[in-house]
Amino acid sequence: MRAMVDAAEMLSGLARTEEVEGALVLSVYLDLRPQETGGRPALRSGEIVLRDRLREIERTLGHRGPAIESFKQDAGRLQQYLAGEVAPSTQGLAAFACSATGLFDVIETGVAFDNQVSAGRTARLYQLARLVDEYETAVTALVDTNSARLFVTRLGQLEERGGIDDDPVHYQKRSTGGWSEARYQRHIEKHQSDFLQAIAAEVAELVNREGATRLVLVGNEVAIPRLRGFLPSSLSAAVEERRLDMRADRNEVQQEVDPILRRLEEEDSRAAADRLVAAVQSGDLGASGVEHVRSALERGQVDVLVLEDSPELDKSARNELARLAAQTSATVEVVEGHDGLTALGGVGALLRYNL
Repeated sequence: MRAMVDAAEMLSGLARTEEVEGALVLSVYLDLRPQETGGRPALRSGEIVLRDRLREIERTLGHRGPAIESFKQDAGRLQQYLAGEVAPSTQGLAAFACSATGLFDVIETGVAFDNQVSAGRTARLYQLARLVDEYETAVTALVDTNSARLFVTRLGQLEERGGIDDDPVHYQKRSTGGWSEARYQRHIEKHQSDFLQAIAAEVAELVNREGATRLVLVGNEVAIPRLRGFLPSSLSAAVEERRLDMRADRNEVQQEVDPILRRLEEEDSRAAADRLVAAVQSGDLGASGVEHVRSALERGQVDVLVLEDSPELDKSARNELARLAAQTSATVEVVEGHDGLTALGGVGALLRYNL
């Protein structure tokens, strides 16, 4: 499964891909979850949509020419990939192909996409931009005072990345030397502090290595506050905490962590929409409406593109705005159910500067 940082890089690269006369880019988003009902539960809805849409698109391209030849190569390569290379845990897949330009990019995710198969002069990037926005990389540490397990959530899927176990010999009382209870307790507390400090260093290194933007601490009510105190201030301010048994399996950890990450993302999205409404009201560093925002994107003014995830918003315009945002390194924030954003037509931008 390609990394989240690669999803952002893929988005930027696709947005900057030059159009080639007569060449079409095949953009594919699939829901690869097995069907829960019906006579063929292993069949996935995305495979059905892909098969039907490829046939439909092919009928529009005629019998000869570079467009149909490129399309056939792309369709065949994609179907071959689906037949043999998709990981069993994959729930969503995005693919972009154009053999005329040598393009073939695929990303597998732990979350399903809305099924969409299209061919056009440029890649359809809205769903990829939404993925980058909504599924930031997160590190989870499951800890108690003498052990730790570390996890990374990437593209909606949680994977365990090892951990640390303390040696129980440090917690045994010596029969020699006449240790008092107080001295023994100080020894235990000192060793636990040293152990938690080592865990904090491991967590900080993992966050840095994975480019994580979220940190969740789960586990024992004694260890979590102490571990938090050893974290760098840049991390400890953004920590979310939950209680969880150290013996929890990977699925149990993911079930605990996923709602936390969804809530944090929703809070960030609503905060961005609130800032947009305030900026438009004040007339300073805010723009709204498709045409105004498109113009600002073309000038490189936009810092954050704010889009309502609503069927009311024209899909072509939404994809074009997402492409322009990726071209100019603007962040895309997708928001659901915000009355202020809806009143602005579902499209807005926080600007880097005014003209």
